[in-house]
Amino acid sequence: MGADVSRRGFLGGVGAVSAGAALGGLAGAAGRAEAAEALGDGTPQGGEPQDGAPDAAAAGERVGPDDPRYQTLSQGFNQRWTSEPRYIELIRDELSAVAAVDRVLAAGLRPTVRGGGHCYEDFVENTGGAILDLSLMRGVRAGADKYLRPAYVVEGGATNWDVYTTLFREFGRTVPAGSCYSVGAGGHICGGGYGLLSRRHGLTVDHLVQVDMVTVRNGFAQVVRAHRADPPGSDTAELFWAHTGGGGGNFGLILRYYFADTIPEPPAQVWLGSAAFPWDGLTEADFGRLVRNYGAFFAAHSSPGEEVYQGLFTLLKLSHRAAGELAVTCQWDGADPTPLDAFFRTLEEGLSVRSTVPTRSLAGPALPFPEKRRRMPWLQATQTLNGSGPNQRGKYKSAYHRKPFTDAEIAACWRWLTTDVPGADMSQTLLQVDSYGCRVNAVEPSATAVPQRDSILKLQYQTYWTDPAEDDLHLAYLCDFYRDVYAATGGVPEVSDAAHDRGTDGCYVNYPDVDLGLATDPSPAYPRLYYKDGYPRLQQVKRTWDPHNVFHHGQSVQLPAAP
Repeated sequence: MGADVSRRGFLGGVGAVSAGAALGGLAGAAGRAEAAEALGDGTPQGGEPQDGAPDAAAAGERVGPDDPRYQTLSQGFNQRWTSEPRYIELIRDELSAVAAVDRVLAAGLRPTVRGGGHCYEDFVENTGGAILDLSLMRGVRAGADKYLRPAYVVEGGATNWDVYTTLFREFGRTVPAGSCYSVGAGGHICGGGYGLLSRRHGLTVDHLVQVDMVTVRNGFAQVVRAHRADPPGSDTAELFWAHTGGGGGNFGLILRYYFADTIPEPPAQVWLGSAAFPWDGLTEADFGRLVRNYGAFFAAHSSPGEEVYQGLFTLLKLSHRAAGELAVTCQWDGADPTPLDAFFRTLEEGLSVRSTVPTRSLAGPALPFPEKRRRMPWLQATQTLNGSGPNQRGKYKSAYHRKPFTDAEIAACWRWLTTDVPGADMSQTLLQVDSYGCRVNAVEPSATAVPQRDSILKLQYQTYWTDPAEDDLHLAYLCDFYRDVYAATGGVPEVSDAAHDRGTDGCYVNYPDVDLGLATDPSPAYPRLYYKDGYPRLQQVKRTWDPHNVFHHGQSVQLPAAP
């Protein structure tokens, strides 16, 4: 069958950050009867809902304002985001997930879904509505997809750490996903997903074969299974494609992800290396040299056919001078560290300043700055490089770079990283420049909903603080910093196309930024910057699977204009 849809019989959990608008009368007998007619022919199959409220026995556990858990469960990982929902429902299984969605629709409430709680913007917060909390649904297991092919199954409420530890300890496998252990798989995967193994193994979604989810296509909640092998152009094939980078909160509630049984084996051991570059004594010329060296290295070593450095992933952390130093951290999965030596020599070539700390002994001339290095088991290294950090207030921006930084971009970075902000603690403000490319760039842009398939660097602008009184200072600073770096392309990392090679290629949907516009704006920039030419296709998926715009948020995929 091209599609399998039912109301019961699954094991998974809902994932992704999502929001819904109340349907009221759409959950009536007419919509249910329409869906119930389609049986056994590859079209969506309706269940057997009863009139009135869903069976209370199918519900999860509700947490209301009088419950001591309420404040914690109504707040995201980012402490900027809190709300006062009517209740939070702790969903335990698929049955309660379906019932919960039917319940909020019947009650006229707006549902939003919290998996890992790491949404960078307030797309989950829901004053007056209902938050569906999926953190109890975190299973990871071996199983089979709908075509009875072996697969690894990840429930939507699992975290990256759940995924890594279970796949590794039970099966000796992994997926190339993010380094932050507490990020929820439900939202991370459907946005594309990348991490420390992506240069060798591609994006997380490059290994995805099926998504199970709850939709409200016909006015009530029902479960759909969408597979990579479904007939091309079919509704479910398009729904699957939309979940290979289309982002969370657009089409329904993700229950489970299925990965091919060919997902990679992680390396037994990896090298971790790092070097720090103190701001004290660092000149603008040396800063520029460091950033140019880094960009030039990955311009030379990020093609799909790269033979030596596919196993090198690096994070250049250009921290504000209030932090005291810049740093680069890397993971190298080869047994021979010689290529790692060559990377650090290239990075530090031509720097005029030198460290007062003796360098690690290397063949050849001493490095200007000390490099620390150790070899350790892969899972321990993954835990060591975890970047989740403490719960704080934060703001983020992103960019894909297809080429090294221009002189103007480097000058803007220097300018803002050396600018003090009176009244704000800038010690946790940075521009993180991740290596990208290699096997990520081996996939055609239209094969998944991630269209950025020829970049060499992926950037995340970040600032963190704890005092709410500093909110406006941090937000204005990061906005101005970003706008200045991309002044030549209208203040954003504009997409490149056949006619315009801008050196940049838009933004990452999993690092959402409301400064790129909202769905309510007349001409928001986010559809172009996140999705490029794939946005109209996503809109058609929206029309098919969520025609009443139940699932929406500030930057969701919008229904196409009426023909």
